[in-house]
Amino acid sequence: MKIKFWIASYFTLIFFAASAQTTSTNRTIATQQIRDLKNGALVVRLKTNDRSIEAYRKSGRPELADKLTEENKVQNQKLADAFKSFFDFCKVYLIYAKNTNALLQNKQNIFLNDTLALDTTIKLIEKTFFIAEYGTITSNVRTDEYHYKGVYHTEPSASTSSTSVIFISDTSLTQLKEPFPFYQSTYLGNYSKAVDDLNRNLHKAYFNLDNSVKEERRKLKEQLKNLK
Repeated sequence: MKIKFWIASYFTLIFFAASAQTTSTNRTIATQQIRDLKNGALVVRLKTNDRSIEAYRKSGRPELADKLTEENKVQNQKLADAFKSFFDFCKVYLIYAKNTNALLQNKQNIFLNDTLALDTTIKLIEKTFFIAEYGTITSNVRTDEYHYKGVYHTEPSASTSSTSVIFISDTSLTQLKEPFPFYQSTYLGNYSKAVDDLNRNLHKAYFNLDNSVKEERRKLKEQLKNLK
């Protein structure tokens, strides 16, 4: 009986040790990502549903194609306006999602101005960037719902939750992990509040990081002082 107890206790300790190590690793990664984003840029991907629109036109249903085109235009403009008005954590760029391959290949001449028109004078100058878009949480797997062998395909590539969010991914199109504040839920298409909350959470995370660094430096100075 005692042997079973000690075996159970042993594996429990291993589990908690592994969990603690994972938490520590995630915190370290998130810390570096917060720094990188603050000193880098956020590229917002806007969806166009080109494949669906093209299918409607080919099937002789231009009215549905026009409706979807207009709906996309309105939603994309709302999202772009939200980032312009409520996001100042770092520099923001806009692209259409169909140009993601070009972005990841470091090509220019794909960025949009505030009215979502292509503007070749806009250049991505930051060396580090992350990607934001409207969609769903996918449990930290690759979130490229465009499957770049068929860039217009819009079937989700992983099982997702039912909550619509604005989320942040890295350049491998993998959603970031907590404790990085990588997503914010949206309700009834209220992008402004979601972007504002996301911006506030990023500032808060960076502020806490800065204070943590200061505290580490203070402790180090105290240790050096005691050695004298």
